[in-house]
Amino acid sequence: MTALRDFFGLTATPFTKSIDSQNLYASRGHREIQGRLAFALQERLPALLTGDVGTGKSTAVRAFAQTLDHNLYPVVYLSNPHLGVTALYREILLALQVEPAFGFMRLLPQLRATLHDLARKGRSVLLIVDEAHLLSPPLFDQLRFLLNDEMDSASLISLVLLGQPDLAHKLRFAPYEALHQRIAVRYHLRPFDLEETAGYIKHHMRVAGYQGQLFSDSFLSGVHDHTKGVARKINNVCRNALLLGVTEQKQILDQDDLKRVLLDLEGQIG
Repeated sequence: MTALRDFFGLTATPFTKSIDSQNLYASRGHREIQGRLAFALQERLPALLTGDVGTGKSTAVRAFAQTLDHNLYPVVYLSNPHLGVTALYREILLALQVEPAFGFMRLLPQLRATLHDLARKGRSVLLIVDEAHLLSPPLFDQLRFLLNDEMDSASLISLVLLGQPDLAHKLRFAPYEALHQRIAVRYHLRPFDLEETAGYIKHHMRVAGYQGQLFSDSFLSGVHDHTKGVARKINNVCRNALLLGVTEQKQILDQDDLKRVLLDLEGQIG
């Protein structure tokens, strides 16, 4: 990407996952997520966040987690939904820097004791479970057990379930009803509208150090039409458009350039 940076005078490569959380584009949906998660954490309430693939829900939640004082709010991020029950407890304990006990029967008491100890020290654990739509019924049950530590008392963890839209539907079925009823904070992250798509693209270019306006209005509108405002797809189109700009030595990219990019990406958009 050195040639790309040199040609456009960039200080960083835009449209990558490596962008610093402080430089993320603050769309309306992402601001809403920050506010709702802050409330859920303060009140120790379970939260459910859904969104289509590529809309940036995981990125938004990770950005929120990075704003926290981890001395007060230890964060446990689980990205593997295919864990067994024993592995679930072990992963949480390891993330809390506790050596897991040997044997399944000892793990849950150890985890609860660890959570109680942290609570006595004024520390509240944030447990983020990504790809939660793929969790097995036994794991949903274990998460409910963690929330139900003591009757009528505050939960020892703040649970965030993060997944695709069918997660919200799945939780309405009978096997998951007890957990579904406990979820107090919910939000569905939608793709960007046209204004946000244009703002997202311009923001990434500014963060990368670009001073001018590389993309025409017709290009921006066309990107939104083809990506439907999904951030991951926008990144893919714009990265390839920048490469086209370098190859063709162009400082302005318009609708015709977008058509060429989309032809090259045929089969990857949609």
